[in-house]
Amino acid sequence: MHEVALAYFREHLASAAGARWREYLAKERGLTPQTIEQMQIGWAPPTRDALRQRLLKAGFNTHQLVTSGLVVRRDDGTEIDRFRNRLMIPIFRDTGSVIAFGGRALEADQVPKYLNSPETPIYTKSRTLYGLNLTKAQLRKGNFALIVEGYFDFGQVFQAGGFPVVATCGTALTSQQAQILRRFAAKAVLCYDPDRAGQTASERSSELLVAEGFDV
Repeated sequence: MHEVALAYFREHLASAAGARWREYLAKERGLTPQTIEQMQIGWAPPTRDALRQRLLKAGFNTHQLVTSGLVVRRDDGTEIDRFRNRLMIPIFRDTGSVIAFGGRALEADQVPKYLNSPETPIYTKSRTLYGLNLTKAQLRKGNFALIVEGYFDFGQVFQAGGFPVVATCGTALTSQQAQILRRFAAKAVLCYDPDRAGQTASERSSELLVAEGFDV
């Protein structure tokens, strides 16, 4: 289901209707077409249930759709797409399998700003590091990891080339994430936002990394 959804989001970003958001990625986020392709960013159009219909046609049933987190069942029993009119950032296992999505709001009045997949049988946020599938070879080669907070922070650093970067996707680093990272590197450099929340997260993450045996 997530592979079908990824293809659906990618198709819409590449369409004529997605031109506005391709321009946004280039001008506001500074991402090149190559980086967008490597991160496999897409766009969920502002339709009510087009992805749901695509998944049903692909042979999945309604129980599977809701369990996947891609479709939401409302109180009245109707089902709609979870992600609508959002830039879609796929989240992968380090092996390269897509397991979840992060959706970035595109209009000023959209809330929340980021809407992420819920936890599912294949996705646990505290056990997932964004971008590890793209940079694990660099981590092993350099034996250190540069840890950032969000998808686009990752994209800009990754695009700069050669940096063994991963992201915690806006959440505080967890012990499970640190243990996964320790399989690839022994040193870590934290690069969180300079605001109070970011600095507090840096302090807590540093303590956790040291406890897991990292040089920080």
